[in-house]
Amino acid sequence: MKATESILSFMPPAKDNRWFRWYLIYALVITALLSVYRFAVLGAEFDVALLGRFALLALAFSGIVHICGWFGGKWVWLITTAGLIVGFYTMFRYSGRDMSGWEDLASFVAFMMFAAGSFVLGLIIEGIRWLINRSRGV
Repeated sequence: MKATESILSFMPPAKDNRWFRWYLIYALVITALLSVYRFAVLGAEFDVALLGRFALLALAFSGIVHICGWFGGKWVWLITTAGLIVGFYTMFRYSGRDMSGWEDLASFVAFMMFAAGSFVLGLIIEGIRWLINRSRGV
C-alpha cells in the first residue's frame, strides 16, 4: 500500500453512495460554523433569511467538493477541507481585531480566499496525479 493510499483510506471509494451522506453532514457543519460566526461571534441579530443564505452557500461548497470526491478526486476533497478549516480559523481570528467595522468583511473575504485557493490547489494536485498515472499507463 502506498503512503498516499493510506492517507485517503478513510474516504469512500469513487461513486459510492456514502458521498451523499458526507455531503449533507459537511453542509450542516459549514452552515453551523457560519451561523455561529455571524450570530454569536459578531453578535448580529438572528435572521432566518440570512441563515437560509448560509445554508445555500454551505450546500454549494459541499456539493462542489463532494461531487469531486464522488468522481474520485479525493485530493480535491482533502485539500479543500483543509483550506476550509484554515479559512474558518482565519475568519474567527480576524473578528477579534479592531478594524473599524471592516472585520466582518475582511474575515469573510479571507475565508473565501482560503476556500477557493485550496479548491484550485486540489484540482492542480489531482491533475498532476492524473498525468503521472496516465504516463505510467495506470
